[in-house]
This record gives sequence, C-alpha cells and structure tokens, in this order.
Amino acid sequence: MNKKLVKEFLIISILILNVNKTFVIMLIFWGGCALISQICILTINNIFLRIMHIIGGFSPTIASYISLKRNNKVKNFKEWLKKIFDIKHTIGTYALVILFVLIYYVLGCAINGFEFGAPLFMLIVILPMMLFGGGNEEVGWRMILQPELEKKFGFHIATIFTSIIWWLWHLPIFFIIGTANANMNYFLFGIMCLTLCYALATIRKVSNGVFPCILTHCLINGLSAIFVFNYSLLSCCITLIVTIIVSILILNVVIPLRQIG
Repeated sequence: MNKKLVKEFLIISILILNVNKTFVIMLIFWGGCALISQICILTINNIFLRIMHIIGGFSPTIASYISLKRNNKVKNFKEWLKKIFDIKHTIGTYALVILFVLIYYVLGCAINGFEFGAPLFMLIVILPMMLFGGGNEEVGWRMILQPELEKKFGFHIATIFTSIIWWLWHLPIFFIIGTANANMNYFLFGIMCLTLCYALATIRKVSNGVFPCILTHCLINGLSAIFVFNYSLLSCCITLIVTIIVSILILNVVIPLRQIG
C-alpha cells in the first residue's frame, strides 16, 4: 500500500490547498456551513451556504488530483481526466452497474413502498447533474482509497474502512437545513454507506476503472428524485446483506469461473 498517497488523499479531502500553499480545513466549509445554518436558521438555498456546500463536496475530487500529481501517478490534468472518463469497459461491467442499482431500488421500494417524484424521463437531465452531486466523489474514494487499502487489508476490511471514512465525512451536512441528508437517520445512512461501498468496490474490482463507479453513484443519487421512499432499518439491513452476498458471488465464483473458461 502506498501510505504516502493514502495519507495525502485523506488529509487533502479534509483540507483544501489555497493560493499561499497553506491548508484551510475543509471541515470549515461543511462544518461552518452547518453552524451558520443552525445558528442563523438559513437553508441550503442561501447562495453563500450553497457555495460552501459545493466546495466541501468536491474535496475528494480535489484531493485526488493533488495526491496523484504529487506522487507522479498522473502527469497533468488532461491525463487525470482521461483516467476518470475511460468509458471502455465490458458489457458485463455495465450489467453489474445495473444489477447493483436494481438491488438497491427494487428492495428499497418493495419493502418500504414508494412514491413517484420527478418523471422518469427527467433522469436524462438529472444524471449529468449528479456528476457534481456525488459521482465526483468516486474519483477519490474508489480511485485511490479503496484500491490502496486493499493492498494492505484485503477487499472486505478495506471496504469497511472506506465506508466508515465515507460515513464520517458526510456528518456535517446532516446539520445543514434543507439538504436531503438533514431529514435522514445518520445510523441508517451508515448502513447505506456500507452497502454502496460493497457495490462500488466490487464494480471497481471487476472493471479496474473508476468511470463505472461514477455512473453507479450518479444513478443511485439521481433515481432518488424519481423513486421516493423512506429508509427503514429492515430495508437497509436486507439490502446490505443481499449486496454483500452478490459481491462475494461475483468476486469468488463468477470471475474465477470466467477466468477458467
């Protein structure tokens, strides 16, 4: 495991580099946003809070480029973008993306019931927007953190560690009035983080790329505006168990059999 790369990524995910090459704590953006929101009773619709929220959400993306560039993993911004948007993957990889998205929504809707939010065709508009509303995070979590942790701890422990870090990273936005997270149960969100980490880590392992992970994250977030349901402990636990079972089957049965064939 490249300890320096992982350390820099995690630090820069919390910190953001300014023009004077000093670090400004990234937590200031989301933590400060949460404090202002709670004290002044301002919602995320406030332009100042919205800007802080966006900058905070891009910390893994910013950290990814800085860390990879400093460790000579990419030569320049163009090469970094090329690694991110490498869409040349097998049909099986994209089928896996669809499978995990279906598991997440079919079980969630079936167990909890659901209501239609936006019309289904709006996904065409929503999906590209999610590149800036979640999908961008994968450039850090699944492009650097997950594979580097796997080198030292193996797939399952690395996935659990990544999910905990991801879960804690989201904490401040639960205190920003008006965000989707503000009305969610933080404990249930933690289970969801572990579920999605297993799905995304499996996709990353199979594809050896980050774009399918970005697409999965965008679909999960985007479809939440169309299929609206309230999460429950039962649905979160069942979805987690099913996702882990599918992940294990794919990594330990399907892929080895395909390699033999």
